[in-house]
Amino acid sequence: MTNDSQHSFIATLHIPNHNLHLLGALHGQSVIVTDLLGSGGVFSGKPQLRDDSAALGIQAHATGGIKATLKLYFRHTAKGYEIHIKHPGQYDRHRLAMNHMDILYARSPTLKHPLAFTLLDQNNRTVTERNLSEPHTLITLKTHNNKYIGVRKAKGSPHYYLGETAEHKKMVFLLNIIERNVSY
Repeated sequence: MTNDSQHSFIATLHIPNHNLHLLGALHGQSVIVTDLLGSGGVFSGKPQLRDDSAALGIQAHATGGIKATLKLYFRHTAKGYEIHIKHPGQYDRHRLAMNHMDILYARSPTLKHPLAFTLLDQNNRTVTERNLSEPHTLITLKTHNNKYIGVRKAKGSPHYYLGETAEHKKMVFLLNIIERNVSY
């Protein structure tokens, strides 16, 4: 009988010519954004500041140079894979979760309702550690909300985030497995 750790693994995700990491790591400092709460009408309130340092984002190599790759722990569960940060620093062991704008953020490792992801190959078939025979595989990520992960913009921010998108905007990642059969 197998257990979840036998189907869990540590890996990185790559996007050609881009860095994929938490925004704070990509920019080397806290990423504070003005949250524009208005919806097109007259807004008379004070703009709110939001710290997006823990948001997952991308940055072109041409803009930020080549940065260290973010290591992730793909924890197998009955619902899919929970993805945890497996990288030294403030957010080590934190889970990827959605914020109120459907953008991926590093959240507490004790999150009550974690986000589960399905890994899909180029033929839209579910991929698990069992059928990942190659160390490098092209995949897309789908949330348990049946939305794909792709590049997003957030109101009031010049940065590029990863979050839930429609199928036609999904991102293709190169999954690079570092270690298999890993327990949390």
